Amino acid sequence: MSLAFSLAGQVGQCRLQVQAQLAASGVTVLFGPSGSGKSTLLRMLAGLQECEGEIRFGDQLWHTEGFRLPPWERPLGMMFQAPTLFRHLDVRGNLDYVRKRRGASEEDLARVVGQTRIEPLLARSVETLSGGEAQRVALARALMAGPELLLLDEPLSALDHGHKQELLGMISAIATQVPVIYVTHDLDELLTLSRQVWLMEQGRIVASGKAHEELARLDGPLAQRGDATALLYGELGAYDSRDHLQAVNVARQTFWLPAARQVAGDAPVRLRIAARDVSLCRQAPEDSSILNIHPVQVAGLREVGPGQAVVQLVLGDQRLLARISSRSARELEVFPGAQLYAQVKAVALG
Repeated sequence: MSLAFSLAGQVGQCRLQVQAQLAASGVTVLFGPSGSGKSTLLRMLAGLQECEGEIRFGDQLWHTEGFRLPPWERPLGMMFQAPTLFRHLDVRGNLDYVRKRRGASEEDLARVVGQTRIEPLLARSVETLSGGEAQRVALARALMAGPELLLLDEPLSALDHGHKQELLGMISAIATQVPVIYVTHDLDELLTLSRQVWLMEQGRIVASGKAHEELARLDGPLAQRGDATALLYGELGAYDSRDHLQAVNVARQTFWLPAARQVAGDAPVRLRIAARDVSLCRQAPEDSSILNIHPVQVAGLREVGPGQAVVQLVLGDQRLLARISSRSARELEVFPGAQLYAQVKAVALG
């Protein structure tokens, strides 16, 4: 079910004026710097913040002039940076509170507990939970409402790397069943989760589209960052057990990734390649320690700072980025249409 909105509102010195439509499935990442209005937009969509304009979810009207559907009647779940759990109830009590209000069954409870892997926590006081455990319970409580849309407002920003990766995996799995809007200013979270991205600056959505396209746009803000990263889609290939390398086939080219064991699965995989890990040469080197060397064509070039340039490269029907010095671009004669070789120093599964 799709969400479409056109909203305006004033919060402090920030004036929001936004218009967008949500993909029917997967994670849409609302990305931008602190203070750009991301959390305020989420609160407007949830009905927790006054605004002007219109919000529609499928054929259901949530907000328009003279009408505002109460937050508790909107079929959504929401999760904040700090878990808002009832301190006087244990974990099971927090879930039961929502289950009874929504008329959900014990079977629904068991399914949500399994999804979020919190069965060992059910009898615990929420006061005793770690940050990662509390956020898993908060996610379970949001799911307990049987939402048709999830709004997640920087839910992982206070967690360590291990707990963050665990919850990112859960959210990715949940997003195959329920569309998610995920607020963050963390590029790693965008790269892990996003299928669609909305880029927000100063109260406006300045760009929106498929994540891999927005990441590689030379005129977009993501490609001009120091940590600019491209996403490529490929298929798992052979596993080299001798050297512990996993092959991923992208546009008839093979990328080798370090892997202690074979990566399982038959679904398409995403490769994350940082622009700073890509170097360029006019001819393929005969002897190199770099395993991933592939023919590419230059699609475009943009100066991104004193003495620095980012190059957009075509690999099959996909786009790769390289961040190189302006001198290198000049000496290599990098121009649109030039045929080069990309040496990729590091590749990670997204």
